[in-house]
Amino acid sequence: MDPDHLQQLLSQAAHADKVERNYAQAEKLYTAVIETPLPETGMLGNSELRQLRLQARERLGDLLIRLGRHTEAMAQFEAYRDEARTLAQKTNALSLIGRLLVSMGHLREAKPILQEALLIANDLDIEVQASAHLGMGNALYESGHLEEALVHLDRALLGFVKSGDREQQLRVRNFQGMAYIRLGQTDQAIKAFQNGLRLARQVSVRATAILLNNLGEAHQNLFDMEQALIYHEEGMRLAESTHLASNMADLSRNMGVNLVYLGQLTEGIAYLYRALSLSEEAGRTTVKLQTLYALSMAEGQAGNLPMAHTHAQVLLELAREKHARSYEADALHALGRYYKLAGDAAQAEQYWQQASFLAHETEQRMLLWQIHAEMAEVTTLPGLADVHRRIAREVIEQIAYPIADKKLREKFLAAPRVRALMMAADAE
Repeated sequence: MDPDHLQQLLSQAAHADKVERNYAQAEKLYTAVIETPLPETGMLGNSELRQLRLQARERLGDLLIRLGRHTEAMAQFEAYRDEARTLAQKTNALSLIGRLLVSMGHLREAKPILQEALLIANDLDIEVQASAHLGMGNALYESGHLEEALVHLDRALLGFVKSGDREQQLRVRNFQGMAYIRLGQTDQAIKAFQNGLRLARQVSVRATAILLNNLGEAHQNLFDMEQALIYHEEGMRLAESTHLASNMADLSRNMGVNLVYLGQLTEGIAYLYRALSLSEEAGRTTVKLQTLYALSMAEGQAGNLPMAHTHAQVLLELAREKHARSYEADALHALGRYYKLAGDAAQAEQYWQQASFLAHETEQRMLLWQIHAEMAEVTTLPGLADVHRRIAREVIEQIAYPIADKKLREKFLAAPRVRALMMAADAE
């Protein structure tokens, strides 16, 4: 088989996938490359044909993930691993398997595979190491080790910039931004997402929708909901044009969060239930975890306490099953909020104490200050409320004062919940 012919099939498949969004045709063309028999070992061109087949397996796996067919994607990546011959190919195969396991919520299974990829890649070029560093950065982000994740992501970015792989550069910048959000370094997050968005607009509609979603979420974290909504509405229009549930799930979640904050509870909650359904359809475990948290908080705000409790409890069980401690912190925070609304301040305080330990352990400043602010409202111990408010204020200052954009910083500090906490702390 002529390598030029297989390369032509790969180019046609990429066009069907990225431009025409004819996913069935793209799958057919990728499969045609994969099913092309290799010549006998040692024949001229065998290594080139093998590399093209592995490239088709990787691209088909990526397409199947976007279609929510994770088991089939894993089969492609495992076949890639079995057919790999060079250390670079083996590194990439293990990285693909590990990253898919992370996205499916299997952190314990993913980490040793990604560690093996890093070990194999240790003496290889930085371009080869990049894939392993991206995978490990992803796993560390999901498990709440954010500073360590950023170290790996920085190394991954260097490799992908050197190799000129724009799609992988986008993935790295996306994860960098999300890590900075959780750390409360929102100005850094916005910078990472803006850099990614400039590149995404040159790459694909899907990539642009993802970056708009996360850029909007960065503004959302600073309570700049009007700007967040602008980004999310543009992102949703683009995502809907791809007809992929995986693209629309997280945008629906963020649209719901924005609208609930802006007082449009009915419409916002409807978006959140849509996000829950889409995340389950697409197999997006991380989005499901985040949506359960948002739904618990929104249903509590709407006065539907039984559903608030149900969503928080399901989140807690799923987070513990997946060993996802950052989401366990979210669940404990949501359960505390439920018990506060139900009139059981003592039970709320117990859950929030557990949540504060986990939020600190997983370096989530945005969550940490809110937990301490709420604990200050329910504690009955003399002087303890002042301690909680002081801690919350310190965390808020750590978030706010590094923000270079004065308008954005003032927007955050003027948010009702932030302003109320700061005024209460000043009155001590």
